[in-house]
Amino acid sequence: MEQAELDKLMEELCAALRELGIPISQKLDSHVKINTRAKRRLGCCYFTQTGCVIEVSAGILNQRELLRLTLVHELLHTCPGCRNHGVKWKAWAQRAGAAMDLDIRRTVPVEGEAAPLRQEEVKYVLVCEACGARIQRKRMSKAVKRPWQYRCQCGGKLRRETVGESVPQEEVRG
Repeated sequence: MEQAELDKLMEELCAALRELGIPISQKLDSHVKINTRAKRRLGCCYFTQTGCVIEVSAGILNQRELLRLTLVHELLHTCPGCRNHGVKWKAWAQRAGAAMDLDIRRTVPVEGEAAPLRQEEVKYVLVCEACGARIQRKRMSKAVKRPWQYRCQCGGKLRRETVGESVPQEEVRG
């Protein structure tokens, strides 16, 4: 979906929500931001000094109904007192959902088998020198950076291996 088409959809949804008497913020950025890095969330509403910004994951741009649902969900967060999924947000979500035939929830119901938005691969393996246990890690962490400062459950020392590498990476302690 093109940016202009996305902005037009948000404008239409804003108008529909306001027509229902839902107090969407007047200080809303007219452009929807597309986040190409977001993998775990469908959308986000954040507040700046000049107003509210709605952001959606690039992964849902070709799924019109999911995009529509996400935009409405995030637009509801611009209402006064609705920055979280509390009582006010739920009341507006119920009202908008009934009128617009949407099932607006805190999380999206998944039909069929759930496919994660992100397919993370294991990048690091911590290996216990005593028992041989292999602890997989997808992201850099303190234990991955400095394995000599941590111990396995058995009490053994840990060393780091990068996936595909059988020799541990040398680190200078200091």
